[in-house]
Amino acid sequence: MKNMIKTTGVTLGVLALLAAAGYYFIVQNSSSGGEITKVADTIDKREGKEAKAEKVGTEEDDAADMQEIRIQINLHQMTHQKIIASKKKGAVEMTTENIEDLLTIVKANKDHYDHGDFYETALTAWKQGDFSNAVHVHNTIWDWHNGTVGRATGLMSAKQEQAFVEKHFR
Repeated sequence: MKNMIKTTGVTLGVLALLAAAGYYFIVQNSSSGGEITKVADTIDKREGKEAKAEKVGTEEDDAADMQEIRIQINLHQMTHQKIIASKKKGAVEMTTENIEDLLTIVKANKDHYDHGDFYETALTAWKQGDFSNAVHVHNTIWDWHNGTVGRATGLMSAKQEQAFVEKHFR
């Protein structure tokens, strides 16, 4: 009887160790995620409290590391730093880092997005310092989402943009 209890105890202990090791292995492998997932996580952290309320979901599409709707929201909110509109909801600072991070994600997942070429073209121009397409990018995404208030009417002056940056990001 003592041998049976001892054997059962050892068996349960070994099974518990195997379960713990398996869990650790799965957690370690799923959290590493690769460069694209890390960039997406960085963007998530950078979005801050205001953007968290507007997120569409946290589950990633099997083929893409960032849902297309989130790419659109980020691009749309980045244009708010450059465009004139009667109403703007949300803001993501148009920094070199934000542009490059989104461009990395778009290039990696372009074939999985309905408008991958559009995002890549816009972000590539921004990376090169050309923001002349900001009104077009804003209004295109605004149209895709059936916007009713806040259509972009032009680009801000440098002074207007600086005031926007100071108000929303500093």
